[in-house]
This record gives sequence, C-alpha cells and structure tokens, in this order.
Amino acid sequence: MNKVAQQLSRHPFNLFRVQYSPEYKSLWQNRLIASPLHPLNETQKRKRTERVKDGIWWHATSGPDLSKSSCVRSWARRRLGTAIVEELKARGFRENGKAVRITTTADGHIAPIEGRLDLKGSLKLHALPPLVPAKFVEVKAEVGKVIDILVQATNKAVNPQNHPSKVDHRPQWDPPSLFKPKKTRKAA
Repeated sequence: MNKVAQQLSRHPFNLFRVQYSPEYKSLWQNRLIASPLHPLNETQKRKRTERVKDGIWWHATSGPDLSKSSCVRSWARRRLGTAIVEELKARGFRENGKAVRITTTADGHIAPIEGRLDLKGSLKLHALPPLVPAKFVEVKAEVGKVIDILVQATNKAVNPQNHPSKVDHRPQWDPPSLFKPKKTRKAA
C-alpha cells in the first residue's frame, strides 16, 4: 500500500469512502473490463488505453446503499463531483488535477508558480448515506481533506529535503545536572 493510501485510510471520512491508486486506473470500469462476457468489455478496454494518462482521474460514485431512488443517487454524485472541482480550484488546480501555473503578484502582474507538480493517479469517492442530509459546506470540508493529503504527498515529492523525516526537529538536549541543592529545614 502506498503512503497516500495509508494517510487516506487513517482519516475517518463519514460522507464517502475513498479509494486511491498512484497508477492510472478507471476504477469504475474495472468490473466491465474484468468480465470478458460483458457487452461493453471491448469498448471500455479501448477507451482506457486511449485515455491520456495525465493529471488525476477522479470518479464520484454511488450505489443502492445510498438510496433506492436513482434521482437521489445521481444528485449525490453530482454534489460530490462539484465539491471535488471546487476544492481543486481553491487549491490552485484545474478540474483534472493539473496545477495552474500562474499567480497574480501584489502589483498585479501575472507570475508563474515554481515547484508545483500536477496531482497524479486515480481517486474514487463513493457516496455514503450521511452525504444526503449533510450541508454542502461539510461535503466540501471532507473533500478538502482528501485533496490536502494528495497535495501534501505531491509537495513531498517536489521537496524531499523538507520531508519531516529529513528535517531535525529535535530540541537541543540539555542533560539534567547531577548537582542537586540541599533542601533546608525551616524553623518551626
């Protein structure tokens, strides 16, 4: 298991289940591609091989455990997808996880951002029943945690010298003195 997936598994997400892979996988197509008898098998294989392996491939899914109504399930997928796009844009990425390479300086000029990498891999968020009554702000907050973990992992890949395991955060140790002053008795 890779480090990003380990970090994602440590955080309890109440509104959705997270599945991440550093390789490019169409996580929702796997069941179609795995079954050679499925009528869409060949077309999905072809689409998978032709797809450009760039940025992050994200999918928002829902199942019958969310609701019996297909309208509610599709609404939950759209809601989750909108939260993903908004949180990516809030962190300086496009919809596909590619970093926006420009920023505006204080004097109004446009300047490139150095040292930013695109997010890579496949991300699947599967909606759970608590997503339906949750406020959109709560959904965005949880999706933001996922995006933050992905961004932190990408930043560690850019600057390995700043990785916490490489930086010495220990304070200078001052061993206790062997000399202990004697306690004096107070006159009673």
